[in-house]
Amino acid sequence: MAEVQILMAVYNGGEYLREQLDSLLSQTFEDWQLLVSDDVSSDDSLAIINEYCGRDSRIKRVLDGKRYGGAKQHFMALLRLADAPYVMTCDQDDVWDRDKIDFTLAAMRRLESKSFNPLLVCTDLRVVDKDLNVISPSFLAYSGMDAGCRDFGYFLASCLVTGCTMMVNRPLLELLQRPVDEDAIIMHDWWASLIAAAFGEVVHLDKATISYRQHGDNSVGAERFSVTRALAAIGDKIATENAAIDQAAEFARAFGAELNKTQAAQAEAFLKIRASSRIGRIGLLTRAGVWRKGALRNAGTLLAFLSIDRA
Repeated sequence: MAEVQILMAVYNGGEYLREQLDSLLSQTFEDWQLLVSDDVSSDDSLAIINEYCGRDSRIKRVLDGKRYGGAKQHFMALLRLADAPYVMTCDQDDVWDRDKIDFTLAAMRRLESKSFNPLLVCTDLRVVDKDLNVISPSFLAYSGMDAGCRDFGYFLASCLVTGCTMMVNRPLLELLQRPVDEDAIIMHDWWASLIAAAFGEVVHLDKATISYRQHGDNSVGAERFSVTRALAAIGDKIATENAAIDQAAEFARAFGAELNKTQAAQAEAFLKIRASSRIGRIGLLTRAGVWRKGALRNAGTLLAFLSIDRA
């Protein structure tokens, strides 16, 4: 068995797929296996996958012929197949730095030398255009995000982790493989980070290890943070936080009995938001511990939760 498994969910990715696969073949760390699945693409993605499977025995095609219809469902299916000590998820259209696996794995091993809890290690990203020209050397700076908030309450309402940079260890993988209602999950990376924050740790490394390609067809992309853009997107923010409550409810169903008293109280407060008056929601958000760093970010979070319809 390879020490690291890489999971790649492909759908109509033929334009950039070879560059990504070549970046995996160029990794300085060599003890990896790629599990790659095609979501019934209509382009040449499957032919490219078959070509690379023939070139390198570490590349294995899995989950043939099933239509998933979205990255979340596709990656969750791949995570259920994984069985390596360490697992990474990989998008079809990025380019990995040659030391990405080595760098992330070294950090993971340092953490495990202190505690073998469920762990998630992620990194920053380099935002690039379709031709790999750099738009921003830091996705976090570009998006106005702060990696300083990584506790359970933060992940109830927000997600810091970008799945294409993350590595999970075996204890976290086993929790990710529990049966859940995937319709209630927002995205596989948010779900993984919520579990890790509850039972172990989420660690963000302040280094870009990937060229995060923006080309107009991204499932999830990078957007520069500004007050104007944030106000224009408030409707999306409200929908996301509404979905975050549903996700928290599924988390409480699956893992609630294993939370400590503080986390259980945080989850309980968060789940009461929709039934509460708008003035009452401020106290519930505080008890849930969802506040971020920065007045503007917190103002947007508050506005979104105050705008959710009362249930």
